[in-house]
Amino acid sequence: MLILPRREFIKATSSLGIAALAGRSADLFAQQQKDVLKIGVVHQFPIGEVGWETQHALGWKAIEAAFPGRVKVTAVTDVPQAQDAERVFRELASQGHKLIFGTTFSQMAPMLKVARAMPDTTFECCAAITTAKNMGAFEARNYEATYLAGVIAGRMTKSNVLGWVGAFPVPQVVWRLNGFLIGARSVNPQATCNVIWINSWNDPAKEKDAVNALISQGADVLAGSPNTPVQGIAAEARGAWSVGNGSDFSKFVTKGQLTGDILDWSSAYVEATRDVMAGTWKSQSRWRGVGEGGFCKMAPYNAAIPANVLAEVAQREKDLVSGKLKVFAGPLTDRDGKQRVAAGAELPDPEVRSINWVVDGVKGAFPKAA
Repeated sequence: MLILPRREFIKATSSLGIAALAGRSADLFAQQQKDVLKIGVVHQFPIGEVGWETQHALGWKAIEAAFPGRVKVTAVTDVPQAQDAERVFRELASQGHKLIFGTTFSQMAPMLKVARAMPDTTFECCAAITTAKNMGAFEARNYEATYLAGVIAGRMTKSNVLGWVGAFPVPQVVWRLNGFLIGARSVNPQATCNVIWINSWNDPAKEKDAVNALISQGADVLAGSPNTPVQGIAAEARGAWSVGNGSDFSKFVTKGQLTGDILDWSSAYVEATRDVMAGTWKSQSRWRGVGEGGFCKMAPYNAAIPANVLAEVAQREKDLVSGKLKVFAGPLTDRDGKQRVAAGAELPDPEVRSINWVVDGVKGAFPKAA
């Protein structure tokens, strides 16, 4: 495996840079053996100890573990701009990387452009909503995980007020928020959820301020969308419970984290690699929640959660996996009193993926995504 920041990667792909990098990795641009699949992964930001990029790094590390000696992974980090992503995708494909992963929705458009120009390369983009003949997509139904966390929150709250630190009001955040409160209200109809939007995926100061404000409003269980442990640490300091997002934050939030929804992309990475190797890869959009081979799993449960609540959550997880339980099943009403899903019906996937409304019980401003 080779991890390169964008600047170093671009330098290495220039005529002057290749020689400069040769001492560090002499075979980076060498012709690989035919039975070794070269795989490229493009990260929007650096790979940290926890967070979004870390979960994707665990995904491509799962490839290396599943196919030892048969793959060569090059991960390029710090690619925040779409135009830079396009250049990196094109360079990786030109170097013979036959499978290339994008790690975020903002890379969909540049990847699609490169995929159409380079039909002999296979592409996979996380959170993409468009596919092509040689480009697939994968996304997490993480509202299933927040639903389960919501069941716990609904049982554990004493104030009946939950709190949500929102990054941006985009569908991927809104469906998680809705799932959280739907789960809570399924066991505690009195539960409500106050929301504060910070308009950032990672801003520790704003996250801490939002948590403190929500606790001041009466919230005693905090959840949200920024993928750092900051909000959990802030909640713990104030004696409130928290629910993690994306990674397992329990080693940072040692007492106050009830659980969390963890993104597990390993099956997305391993399956695509296996199929490319076998020549059976087909373009598809994989959207999975909890369960074996899914893209979501629950963080460890806090010892303070009663056994009967854990049993209840375990049964509901089984029902989600079997299809017996649907998170967005009717009747569902939005915060303005409009019925969005009738009794006996279910919100169709296309409407979930573009959702721009919140369920009854969500309190606070709800700006529409730009």
